[in-house]
Amino acid sequence: MGLPMLVLGFVLWLAVTLAALAVTLTASAVLGYATVAVSGRLPLWARITLLAVLAAASSAAWVSALGFWAIWRPAALALPFLTAVTSGAAFLAREAHKRRAPRIPASAWPAHRPPFAGR
Repeated sequence: MGLPMLVLGFVLWLAVTLAALAVTLTASAVLGYATVAVSGRLPLWARITLLAVLAAASSAAWVSALGFWAIWRPAALALPFLTAVTSGAAFLAREAHKRRAPRIPASAWPAHRPPFAGR
């Protein structure tokens, strides 16, 4: 009777850990995306600085709130920080791509070939 209870306890612990990890990473991704989306009128250097500071503060808050052991502390700090920064950088890249003008304008008639004017 001891082994099935041990396996059940491990599975339950693993499920709770994965759910907590999903909640933490989702909240961090939303924080990074929202930080960059809301700070649209600031210059780029200020937006990047704000994103890095809020991501670091968020990861430190998660670590202090959850009270991780010393061996898990670097991973607990790095995962929310990297998730928030990656999400914010993805929003910045998408915004930069939308602002960039197309290099070759799309033709009005894709199948139309202009007459040869070389003679």
